[in-house]
Amino acid sequence: MELLHVLGNTWAAVAATALLPVYKLTDRDVVLIDTGYAKLDRAGLTSLIDANGWRLRAILCSHAHFDHTGNVRYLQQRYGAPAAISLIEAGISVNPDSYRANYVALTYGKSREIFLEECFTADRVIFPQDDHIDIDGARFGVLSLPGHSAGHIGFVTPDGAAYVGDCLINQHEIDAAKLPTSMFIAKDLDSKAALRVTDYPAYILAHKQVVTDRAELSALIDSNIAFIHRKERELLDDLTDGMTFSDWIYTFCQRENIRTRQELKFSIVERNFANFTDWLTDTGKVRVQRDFCAKRYYHA
Repeated sequence: MELLHVLGNTWAAVAATALLPVYKLTDRDVVLIDTGYAKLDRAGLTSLIDANGWRLRAILCSHAHFDHTGNVRYLQQRYGAPAAISLIEAGISVNPDSYRANYVALTYGKSREIFLEECFTADRVIFPQDDHIDIDGARFGVLSLPGHSAGHIGFVTPDGAAYVGDCLINQHEIDAAKLPTSMFIAKDLDSKAALRVTDYPAYILAHKQVVTDRAELSALIDSNIAFIHRKERELLDDLTDGMTFSDWIYTFCQRENIRTRQELKFSIVERNFANFTDWLTDTGKVRVQRDFCAKRYYHA
């Protein structure tokens, strides 16, 4: 696994699909932020730590999605490293039954089958009022960036490098995405906009970019927000009044040519679509009428 220098003592391990920030407390003592996929990143991450003779002093977690916390329990057990995560995400991470909150389209049985390895118990909980966390005398800022997930947070290393997790994605990811991955889109939009008033020398996007230019950051925020509003218009165009949820998502998947028989992948599509339709309902763009036990959607 390649190690990319960001600034000062802040580096980023280049994992399969994400950048995993590494802060060097000393030449040997390090703090890791997020841990990547269990299957894709474990061997590379272990090799990176062992080859450099690092002592893993702590793991900071942005949110409880399997591509970010897939190796937390493994690293806790292998290196004795304590893990910290926000209060909401700590509750989600505890076991597959609660972890299913992020993948509600899956059955409880399927959640246990898929996600048991990704579950862990946090050693430290970051509370909503906390704006920093201290590790071995080094202070890491905590950024409240909810929306992508309920308790999504970012971190600022002692060098001033801001890891924003999945609050922003790079342009390549935007161009490839079918829908934004947001649990609460209204909050996600607010979190993205809030980054405009921050001023850090570097911003690390999990997927998968380091930004050091203010104009580039501003343009990327604009593009992330515009992506959501573009999808808003497309989904409203897909809607024929009286459609059920199944009708609407079928029309969307046909247009986007989303074809998958993998239960997990479809559960993510279904979750993202449901979150988006909920937002359209909350904002008054869509009206819901209940016909016996079926929801039918109408343009408002």
